[in-house]
Amino acid sequence: MGAVTKQTLFPPLMPAGRPFRVSNASRSSRKGIVASSLQELTSKALDAFLISAGIVTLVLEEDGTVVDTEEFFNSLDDNTHFMILEKGQKWTQ
Repeated sequence: MGAVTKQTLFPPLMPAGRPFRVSNASRSSRKGIVASSLQELTSKALDAFLISAGIVTLVLEEDGTVVDTEEFFNSLDDNTHFMILEKGQKWTQ
């Protein structure tokens, strides 16, 4: 009789979510969002601010730098403050 080998496959571990702050363009509303990727942060920000149009830009609230790559996003500290801009909106100081 042959031996039966049981192999348990575990799903890949998702990176732990990190805390961020996101404001709208007018800074009248701020939300705390935990996300592990730029895509997840963008998706959760769309939901949090009830934005249905998927064309948005995430920028650093302090200086308007566009955050558009996962590499740049991963280089940012926890609790970084972002601003979500809908089409046609611009960052202002």
